[in-house]
Amino acid sequence: MLNTFWTYLQYGKRFCGVEHSTQNESEILNATVLLQSKKELNISVSLNENTVEGLSKHLPKHQHIVLIINNEKVLSKTIENEQSDALKLVYSAFPNINLKDFYYEVLSQKSTHFINICRKDYVNSLIEDYSKHQLSIINISLGNHSLVNLVDFIQGSKIYSSNAEIIVQNKSILQIKKGSVSQENYDLNGISVNNQQLLSFSGALQTILKNNVSKTNFSSHKKHLIDAFRHTRFFNEFLKLGGLFILGVLLMNFMFFNHYFNNVNELKQVSEINQTTKNQIFILNESVSKKQKMVNDLLKSNASKSSFYSHTIIQSLPKTILLSAYNYQPLLRRIKEGTEIELNEHTILVSGTSNESAGFSEWVNRLEKINWIEKVSINDYRNTRSKRSEFKISISIKND
Repeated sequence: MLNTFWTYLQYGKRFCGVEHSTQNESEILNATVLLQSKKELNISVSLNENTVEGLSKHLPKHQHIVLIINNEKVLSKTIENEQSDALKLVYSAFPNINLKDFYYEVLSQKSTHFINICRKDYVNSLIEDYSKHQLSIINISLGNHSLVNLVDFIQGSKIYSSNAEIIVQNKSILQIKKGSVSQENYDLNGISVNNQQLLSFSGALQTILKNNVSKTNFSSHKKHLIDAFRHTRFFNEFLKLGGLFILGVLLMNFMFFNHYFNNVNELKQVSEINQTTKNQIFILNESVSKKQKMVNDLLKSNASKSSFYSHTIIQSLPKTILLSAYNYQPLLRRIKEGTEIELNEHTILVSGTSNESAGFSEWVNRLEKINWIEKVSINDYRNTRSKRSEFKISISIKND
């Protein structure tokens, strides 16, 4: 009971999965929305669209989504190996891959490993596109891996998705063969799902089951996405509860004083009290609007590329440098109630210590060669002890 209530507080009662696939050489978005009512799950929406904009017209604002990328942008390999380390398995399947540029997902079924990779730029661009249309991606899956969530619910040795035949034995996936597929309908505990919607259904179900067994290199990015969604949901629910509270207060006022409406003097008192309440609500509304603007300003300052910038800078660090502070778009002055928040836009302030001046210079030169960095300024560099220096640098970001 408490677990169900906590899930509702975090995600609401609608759970959505969207699969990006290809049909007749055109991109298609298969979407499924599950509605949870008490202890039952039912399909609320099942549709397909060609664009995120088209999809957004059928979904409520800020709907959380598990995104499944299952098109030509995903490269897949299957290997047999007794190794269990995901990173070693990825390099075994793709020896020359540069993981700075790719996300990977590894699904291990005993000694058989299904490995999918996709470029980070493509995945991040999809997340940004959903965000522009006020839809929140909270998790990502590559290829057909999420079907492992449905193996226990489907009878038979073959499962068809939108673009693959999955061979199953003893509740484990033996093989995933991409190609033309048969049209099938599956009964999942009384819910009828066709194979074109099977992956999006498994994505929607994943948030409820919380049994993701795949290994990836984007778990930290997933946590960032979930945290961002929870903050947005909390803010929206807080406004709704505040509105209901005010409405409840007004309703109680009306019911309490309705008994005295026959008396002119008491009607006058009711009018005065209602006027006072109205003024208080107006003041409260102004206060909430100001706070909402401050929160929106803070949220806008955390652009979707901030994590990309920090990841790139941290990855470029030599071993001789230790960071003590990283500040993206720092405040120009302290935050005060009633004043607009001012940020030093397109700027990153970084400070730390260096054990080697040559290494520090080489790192600065390396930063200046990054295509999205316009200029690197050294604000401070001084020795604090032998072979150790403190530094502060300012990184100017190109304005796209």
